Amino acid sequence: MKIGIIHATSNAVPPLNDAFKSLAPNVTIFNFVDEYLQYYANQIKGIDDKVHRDFVNMAITAQEAKVDAIIVACTVLTPIVDIVKPFITVPIIAVDQPMLESAVNNYRKIGVVATNAPSGPATKAQLEKIAGKFGKEIEVDTEIDIQAMTELKAGNEEEHNRLNALAAEKLKQRGCEVIILAQITQASAESKTKELGLPVLTSPKEAVKEVLRIAVGD
Repeated sequence: MKIGIIHATSNAVPPLNDAFKSLAPNVTIFNFVDEYLQYYANQIKGIDDKVHRDFVNMAITAQEAKVDAIIVACTVLTPIVDIVKPFITVPIIAVDQPMLESAVNNYRKIGVVATNAPSGPATKAQLEKIAGKFGKEIEVDTEIDIQAMTELKAGNEEEHNRLNALAAEKLKQRGCEVIILAQITQASAESKTKELGLPVLTSPKEAVKEVLRIAVGD
């Protein structure tokens, strides 16, 4: 089996690849990375026609590698996965979808920590969309700390993790029942954030389980 993973930062590659090594070591992984895409989305603080075009092109490139399914590992792009689906023929899922569905189904006040500007609002919108689909009433609060991503890119994982935990603490003080670390790059902060005593959700392992289920046609 071959799985393609679309990334907008190289820092997202190790967490998801490690999850595959743990859960499905025989799967062949192809990583498709375009770091300018995330940089551009941060500059315009959102998604425009160029982001849509670049995303479609990456998905088509992954499909041409004859993958059995695709994971979109960038939370800037996950809200528009459904828009891309008509352009390709292989299954494609958002890395955070299983995690977000779990949050909506189990908690009412959800705290979201993000480390790049578009991901906070995008994750909030996705949670609200899922809640509407499932008929759930939720409240979503967000904290964004772009310095944490800067630290991670500079190799300062410990400081990245500390800043994530600080952002999560603010959400806890505002009454959140669960913390979502919105981006796959934040997975390393899970242990530090759990010291707050709240449930902490991250996306890699749940996404791997889901894409394997879809790829084998279950």
